[in-house]
Amino acid sequence: MRKPILYTLFLFASVSILFLSCQKEINRKQQPQEEIATVTNGGLQKEAKKIYVNNVVKLYEAINDPANIRGTIVLAPGTYLLSPNYPKGGRLELQLDMSLVGQPGRPALVVIDATNLPASSFTIPAPLPTGVVRMGNGKNSLEWLTLQNDPLHVIRSFVQTDIVATPIAEIKIAHTILKGGGCNIGMSVGNFGATANGRVVELEIEDNEIMDNINPSSSGNGTGIQIVNHRGTNDASVIATLSRNYIHDNKAGLIISNISSQHFAIEIKSYNNRVENNGVGLAMRAGFNESTASVSNSLKFDAYATSVKNNTGSPAPPFSNPACGVFAAGGGSMLLFGLPGAVNDNRLDVSFYGCIIEGNAGNAQILAYGAHSTYPLPAPAGTGNATNIYLHGISANATISATASFPAEPAGTNTVNVYR
Repeated sequence: MRKPILYTLFLFASVSILFLSCQKEINRKQQPQEEIATVTNGGLQKEAKKIYVNNVVKLYEAINDPANIRGTIVLAPGTYLLSPNYPKGGRLELQLDMSLVGQPGRPALVVIDATNLPASSFTIPAPLPTGVVRMGNGKNSLEWLTLQNDPLHVIRSFVQTDIVATPIAEIKIAHTILKGGGCNIGMSVGNFGATANGRVVELEIEDNEIMDNINPSSSGNGTGIQIVNHRGTNDASVIATLSRNYIHDNKAGLIISNISSQHFAIEIKSYNNRVENNGVGLAMRAGFNESTASVSNSLKFDAYATSVKNNTGSPAPPFSNPACGVFAAGGGSMLLFGLPGAVNDNRLDVSFYGCIIEGNAGNAQILAYGAHSTYPLPAPAGTGNATNIYLHGISANATISATASFPAEPAGTNTVNVYR
């Protein structure tokens, strides 16, 4: 009787030792993961630092305090009337990894009003004037807010991503209402100038309403969203996802272009957006010249279940953009900007999947060009520009006018192709 009992105890002890050894080994292997998790959680906690404000004085204090980097500024309900008497001309410039948030689920409760900011508030040492809210410093977000401006008060933009502080800028603009008034551009996002050479801007623009961006001047801008690489910037890129935005009653819904730039890339995916009741719905140029040539750029635009409807020329489109639903050109030049002949070897690829494109002004719902110039000269915009349009599903119902080059290019290097 004694031997079986001893054998059982020995077996139990052996199994216990083996279990403890395995557990120690598992713990030893898991330890680095737990340390990583601790570091990650610590980082998230640091990023999640919240600063609560309830008036415009506290807003300016919070956004300009260096101790608030990586912080989230949460605004209490109310109207925040911006003033040039505060730092940076009264602009709101987001610091490293900083977010500006209103009241989740109720963007109308928090209103940032730019009506009292003079033109000097938007003048900075940069290639272009700037916006009310400046972003681009690491990870910046703007959510659950209303930005508004008086209809007779002209400003550059509500949002501009021209703070160049990190090689990659991650921008999120969501659940926000932009009531443009005299605003030239609701969101002006992308890369601006040589300081942004090589930079990548990653954009998430979702669940916003962007409306009434109408510079009252007959020659003024008035664009809901502008996505650009601009003025002398080289080898940079913009990667954007636009989802469930309602863009309406602007002079132009979206304008997308590489402007006076070289070797730029813009890639955009559009999901369930509504581009309606603008002067022109969607205007895209893979290369466009202002002050300098625009060479070897690319623009890729893929739209899924997006509607481009009833863009009928009212309000009148800005500059020389035609009243239409979709305008697409591999290369473009325009009166008031740059002479034709300097826009070369740019490529535009546009795909529509299950999109409704109807009720728009013009002799066709989509106007497509390899190259297009509105400059009053017989010269084409440039050479070697290409546009490819792909229409899938119900998108193929859209009528399209395709022209290789306007004015005509005898050499035939500008091309346009349509695939249904």
